[in-house]
Amino acid sequence: MFEFLLALIFNTHTALSAALILMMFAMGLGLKLADFKGLWQSPRLLITTVCAQLILLPLIALSIGLLTSSSPAISMGLLLVALCPSGSTSNFFCKLGQGNLALSISLTAVISLVTVVSLPLILFNVASFLNYAASDLSLSMLDTMRDIAMHTLLPVSVGMLCREYKEHWVLLAERWVVMDSSVLFFIVIGLLWWENWSHISASFFQAGSVTLLLLFTALGLGAGLGLLINVNQRDRFTMMMEVGIQNGALAFFIAVNSLNDMALLAPATVYTVAMVLAGAVLVFIRLKRLA
Repeated sequence: MFEFLLALIFNTHTALSAALILMMFAMGLGLKLADFKGLWQSPRLLITTVCAQLILLPLIALSIGLLTSSSPAISMGLLLVALCPSGSTSNFFCKLGQGNLALSISLTAVISLVTVVSLPLILFNVASFLNYAASDLSLSMLDTMRDIAMHTLLPVSVGMLCREYKEHWVLLAERWVVMDSSVLFFIVIGLLWWENWSHISASFFQAGSVTLLLLFTALGLGAGLGLLINVNQRDRFTMMMEVGIQNGALAFFIAVNSLNDMALLAPATVYTVAMVLAGAVLVFIRLKRLA
C-alpha cells in the first residue's frame, strides 16, 4: 500500500492532473453566477475579446509556425498554447493592475466553458495540416473533451458551488488554495523538465524566439483591438491581459497527459514564464501611470 501511494505521489502525470484540477478549483472559488450576468453589459467588448481568443490567436500561432518554418512539434506547441486561453493568472494581473476585474473573471469563466469543445476540435483537425504526428494523437476527440471537462469545467463548477453556499469558508481558504495549487504546478513542471530534459532541450532554443513572438503579438492584439473598438484604458488593459495571458497549466496537461509528447513542453514553458514576467512589467507600467 505504501509503495502504491509513493508511486502515485511521484507520478508526474498524476501530479499534473492534480495541479490543474486544484488550479481550476481555485479559479472557481473566485467566481459567482452573477459574474456571467455582467458580461452582457458590454457585448461589443465581450464578442471582440472572445473572437480574439478563439479565432485570431490560433490563426496567428499557425501563421508564425508556418512562416518561420518551425518543426511540426514546435508549430503544434504554439497552437496548443494559443488554444488554452485565459486562466486565473489573467484575473490576478487584472486585479494587480486595477483593470476591469469583473469583466476579466466573467471572460475567463465563459472561455473555460468553450475551451472544452474548441481546443480538441481545432487541435485534432489541424494536426495533419502541420504534419504533426504523435503516438497518442489517435485518441478519441470525445475522450479528450471528457478529460478537459473533468479537469477544468468540473473543478470550476465545484469551486463556484462552494462560493455560492460556503462563502465564509471560501473567503478564508481561497488564498491558500491558490498558493498551494501554484506551488504544486511549478514543482510538477520542474520534475517534468528534469525527467525529459533530453527531449525538451533539443527544441528549447528554437522554440524560444517564435514563442516570444506569439506572446508579444497576443498582447499587442488585445491592446490594439481595445483601441479599435474605442474602450477606455481600464478595459483595454483587461483585454490585453485576457488575450495575452494563457492557461499554461492546461497546455502542459494536454501535452503530457493527452498527447504524451514532451517536445511540446518547450513552447508551453517559454510562454508561461515570459507571460508572467511581461504581465508583471505591464502591471508596473500601468500603476506608474495611474499614480
